[in-house]
Amino acid sequence: MLFSALRKLCIGTVPLAVSCTVCVAAILWAALLISDPVNAASLGGDCCADLEERVAELEATAVRKGNRKVSLKLSGHVNRMLLYWDDAVNSDIYSVDNDDSESRFRLQGTADITPDLSAGFLIVIGVVSAESSLTDARVDGNPNENADGLLRTRKASFNLTHERLGKIRVGRDSPATDNILQLNIAKNPIADTDIDWANDFHLVRPHGTLGCNGAACRTTLNLDVITASQDTPRSDIVRYDTPSLHGLVLSAAWGEDDIADIAFRYKKEWNSVRLIGGAGYLWFTDERELRTISLIDCPPPGLGQSTCVRGRFDLERVAGSIAAMHTPTGLYVFAGAAQDYFGENTLRASIFTAPVTGRQPPTATMWYLQGGIKQRFLMPSIGPTTLYGEYQKWDDFGVRRSSNSLGVDLAGGEIIDTSAEFWGFGMVQDIDAAAMKLYAALRYWDSEIQVALPDEDPAGQDVPIEDFLTIAVGGRIYF
Repeated sequence: MLFSALRKLCIGTVPLAVSCTVCVAAILWAALLISDPVNAASLGGDCCADLEERVAELEATAVRKGNRKVSLKLSGHVNRMLLYWDDAVNSDIYSVDNDDSESRFRLQGTADITPDLSAGFLIVIGVVSAESSLTDARVDGNPNENADGLLRTRKASFNLTHERLGKIRVGRDSPATDNILQLNIAKNPIADTDIDWANDFHLVRPHGTLGCNGAACRTTLNLDVITASQDTPRSDIVRYDTPSLHGLVLSAAWGEDDIADIAFRYKKEWNSVRLIGGAGYLWFTDERELRTISLIDCPPPGLGQSTCVRGRFDLERVAGSIAAMHTPTGLYVFAGAAQDYFGENTLRASIFTAPVTGRQPPTATMWYLQGGIKQRFLMPSIGPTTLYGEYQKWDDFGVRRSSNSLGVDLAGGEIIDTSAEFWGFGMVQDIDAAAMKLYAALRYWDSEIQVALPDEDPAGQDVPIEDFLTIAVGGRIYF
């Protein structure tokens, strides 16, 4: 009779996670009873009642897929790669997490309120380990060098979705323009407009500059200063998305202190051509009370405290991307562009000093182009293969800064013009049976900088910078 009850638990209608837990616990409990005849006999006719009570306790405490009202889905991916770099001073290979899309896990839940209305939540946790965006010639991602081993909250929000009225979400999530520059049909896991591998390396001046040799030729100016990122970061926001109307979705968001943006996304398929695109406008103001014009926050409120002033940083951005693919051949093209307009900047006045010209920064621009083919031609039974080439260019993202970071011969000067570009190519192999993408990519960088010195030609002088090479080989597996 006892084992008949166990059989019903293991193969009956009880949820799998619960039934397995109950089954194992009950078998162990039964084994103990059988091994101790005295205790078994003492239970008498109450054994089944005790077993049912224990089953009820286990059902109440066992981990299950959501509660009885809200479903729960666990997903995510692991994205690791080997990164080779050569900055003309040294070269090495690091094992890093690809910050183009860092390793993470995702908890997502939904519940139906009415046939047209549902509620849900989203929690995304990033697994911080040897971040590719924080490695350089001196930091290789070993533990404690760049927050190794930490968990980072990427998203934590709830949402309400109505089939005819749209979706609203509240919490830490993506603003309307987040990922607006990455609408690539090919879904390339290693190449897009947002560079997040090798961008923390320092620029290098030619060997022999001021008598420098080896590592002494490295400046303190990072590559990401003259490239920057035009991808809108996740924020604490309220966001609204309209329902899809013939492939068109409009979005708007507000949050932080303050960020506001609007965007549209459109996707369509005509005959044998697939199209996806979008564009958006971002307005960002970071305003806070400061003890001085620096990043030092004011002390707590109280009489006799230091005088406080208000610091402010304004940025406006227009950005968008578009991609098209010819489905029969797999040929595709992907392009993105952005412009940043800088306004009042007293919050970061210690950085953007413009010590020579005193001018306001010009509009900074970025554009990107990728083309290739995604087709089942190398290993058709395994998955499609993508071969691609790419080019990206940034102008004027590092201007108005002091040139002290470039060397003592340029001390007291001002960076008045910057340009950075790379060309690259790569390959991605999808493995459908494992929900995995293997990739290899090469990028060759070239940078140009002009500096104006006091009492010299205001047109400035060129500062030679060494070229930079990166090669990445890795994979992303989804779960």
